[in-house]
Amino acid sequence: MTCLTSNDLWHLLQRAANAMTILEEPLNAADRELGDGDTGTMLTRLLRALAGVDIRGTSLSEALNTVALAASESTGSSLGTLISAALFPVSQQTKFHTGPWPASKTTILLRSARDAMLELGKSRLSDKTIIDSVDAVAASIDGLASWDDIAAATVEAAEAVLLRFRGRPCRVGRARMWPEKSQSLDDPGMVAFEALARAIAPPR
Repeated sequence: MTCLTSNDLWHLLQRAANAMTILEEPLNAADRELGDGDTGTMLTRLLRALAGVDIRGTSLSEALNTVALAASESTGSSLGTLISAALFPVSQQTKFHTGPWPASKTTILLRSARDAMLELGKSRLSDKTIIDSVDAVAASIDGLASWDDIAAATVEAAEAVLLRFRGRPCRVGRARMWPEKSQSLDDPGMVAFEALARAIAPPR
């Protein structure tokens, strides 16, 4: 598969929502070390809301906008707000594109999402957040033209960025209050990104 349609996005959201049945508690546990311990629960609620919106048969831009609206209504958490804020500019990127979105241009969408998240979060790359995961994946998939290759590269990059930031303190959010403790722990948002990337990737 070399293109993305609203139907493809719908299927991805179903897989992501289903994966949270297994991931919810481990992600809550990861968040409990540095935050409120509710990242898994928040993502479960968010992804179920997105999966519950029937976007099949619409344009990709319309589908992304619908999903963004659903995301903004489903959670008020900081991570959930970042995710919903990222979806609106991604929708705008596809607005004037006719037909399925080429897989080879996925990097454009991720970088648009990254920039929106940085602006909203008033953060920077290397602050040890989910935005670093998005940025790493955007770089790793640049030029890839098939979804199988993109999925594999996404998982690999999401794992690698977790390893790269171990030993560094978290610089934003509640975790910044415990810089020494956060050095030995993974950022919960980055953990969630890697877990979901792995869960929705097709088997190779």
